[in-house]
Amino acid sequence: MIKVNWKKIKPYEKASFALPAICAELAVLLAAVIISFINPLLYMPLKVLTAVFVAVTFAFGVHIESRMLQIYMLLGVLDISMLAAVLLPLPTGLTGFFFATSLFAALASAGVAVFAGVFFNRETRYDFPEADRSGFFGKRKVMFFAPHEDDEINLYGGVIEQYVKHGSEVYIVFSTNGDFYRLGRLRIREALRAGSRMGVDEKHIIFLGFSDSITNKSGIHIYNCRNEELLTSAAGFSQTYGTEAKPPFEKRPFTREQCLGAFTDVIERYMPDTIFCCDYDGHADHRAISLFFEEALSDILKRDPFYKPLVFKGFAYSTAWDGKEDYYSLNAPSTHLKEPSDHMRETNFYEWKKRVRFPVACESLSRVMQNSSSYRAMAEYSSQTATDHACGILNSDKVFWLRRTDSLLYNAQITATSGDPSQLTSFRLADSDDIINDRRLPVKGLWTADPDDEKRIVAFRLPEAKRICSVAVYESPEADSHIVNAQLTLGAVSYNTGELKANGGATVFAFPPVTTDIIGIRIKNFTGNCSLLKVEAFETPESERAEFIKVQNQNGDFCYDYIINKTGREEFSVYTFPNQKDFAFTAESSSDGVVCSVENGVLKVNCPEEEEAVITVRSEDDPRIYDCFRVRNPDERERYIMSLKQNNEQKILSFPMQWDYYRGLVRRLGVYKPKK
Repeated sequence: MIKVNWKKIKPYEKASFALPAICAELAVLLAAVIISFINPLLYMPLKVLTAVFVAVTFAFGVHIESRMLQIYMLLGVLDISMLAAVLLPLPTGLTGFFFATSLFAALASAGVAVFAGVFFNRETRYDFPEADRSGFFGKRKVMFFAPHEDDEINLYGGVIEQYVKHGSEVYIVFSTNGDFYRLGRLRIREALRAGSRMGVDEKHIIFLGFSDSITNKSGIHIYNCRNEELLTSAAGFSQTYGTEAKPPFEKRPFTREQCLGAFTDVIERYMPDTIFCCDYDGHADHRAISLFFEEALSDILKRDPFYKPLVFKGFAYSTAWDGKEDYYSLNAPSTHLKEPSDHMRETNFYEWKKRVRFPVACESLSRVMQNSSSYRAMAEYSSQTATDHACGILNSDKVFWLRRTDSLLYNAQITATSGDPSQLTSFRLADSDDIINDRRLPVKGLWTADPDDEKRIVAFRLPEAKRICSVAVYESPEADSHIVNAQLTLGAVSYNTGELKANGGATVFAFPPVTTDIIGIRIKNFTGNCSLLKVEAFETPESERAEFIKVQNQNGDFCYDYIINKTGREEFSVYTFPNQKDFAFTAESSSDGVVCSVENGVLKVNCPEEEEAVITVRSEDDPRIYDCFRVRNPDERERYIMSLKQNNEQKILSFPMQWDYYRGLVRRLGVYKPKK
């Protein structure tokens, strides 16, 4: 596919240019057709068909990242070919020659597409025995929140399938219908088909039914509007909607209060024990779903102290839709940021090394895209040309950040010697006064001590005494604010904290359990502003028992059906969730021809050429926790063929990929309608 410079072509994508340009090209085409009817030449039908076959040949062979440019190109080719056909006085023999040549080219192009479907699909799926991870993925009620239809694949593709295949009850909740260009009902139907491909019951696919990018007349997003202000979306809706076959979760008017209520109600109706949600991402609706979700869950956690779901937050843009395009590799690479960073720059308080890495399902892995279940699900979103982004979305892992929901402070009374500390114990971490326009860090709700406050104390009183074993303190993510030292007091016991983690990440203090109902923090030394973002307290320490493990190579890429380097010798390590520094494990090979050993926490494998084996790695402490992957060392010919397929899959589209591309082109035309 031909890549484009989006900054340069943006003016040519807008309806103000696109509609006149298409109309002009269609007018030329119509004129050519009229001329063909009045032209008395005997072989005019053959000449017209020649023009059509030329356009078809171009359609098979040339694909442009911008669907609008593709339309311009195809209409232009058809226009020129038709005008040449009806105006050039070619002799009968030459007309027949051009007709035969163009027909042959069109059929040859179709033949190449058929061949590509067979050639690229053959022996490119990952072939390995999956480890039994039912202890983690099974017997759960899991809810995946997505801001738009297609974001469930961007965020969770390959992970949803893990829960489905292990028998969990899976729900996908879409907060908006993605209808900014009035394609809402189409996107709902696409989402249902994509969910079916991932094995999710249609009854478990829920549409809250709000519009995309709802703002008031001043351009303020619904999240930042007054609770009762009624809004009308760009698509012309003022209450939730769906399709006749799939109505919205609840009928609600477009107000902030009602939107928040929808999040609260959907969680409380199903009470999932595991929840995945988008975090404060690069799109206003992505930010809104994160903030609405955290506000709703914060309220639920206050009212129900026994509800403590596992919560994972992730980023759809920087780790997927706009992720590093690194798909084509002999072994599936892990998720990487385009610009490496120690922290997620959207918020600063998520540390990259603290991310949770989920292994993806076997069916979502392939050395060419068209064999991946996630790609096929993305192809259902042809209105969004979703597969154009597959190179950055499909990886060997999906990354999230775990948010604990068992803090003891949700109902604590908070006092401070100055400033407003009321948001310090909320589950909500990020917040902003303007999620559309404010590009600063989302730090609304910080507690900041007054400059003349010499005590700088914030205190928390629990409803009753609890046995506390750890406290997490988050300083402000802003670069000009840093806590150098503080005093943490629990009842009669005090600790000096030393420096808190920069960039707003959690600094966790673990200590022998202290039974108390009072926690106090006094800031002793700081630079810049004296600010805190959040404080949490826990009765139980972070779990250190491995829930699942995954073998990874020296680059940190998860290993599934692994082609070892040509020497046959490589070293591997084991990723554990939760992270364990000294994880003890054993390893065994299914073949005598492949040797493996474990030395100082490193798995060493020797796989000679044309040998293969399944390597099984087990925890020494709990043999039920294990991973297995296939390792093989193919000859030079097989490596070349695999490389050839990967280098040409995007150049020679198979019929299914052609169908996805042109269905997307037709559906995408709806985007270019003039706004009402």
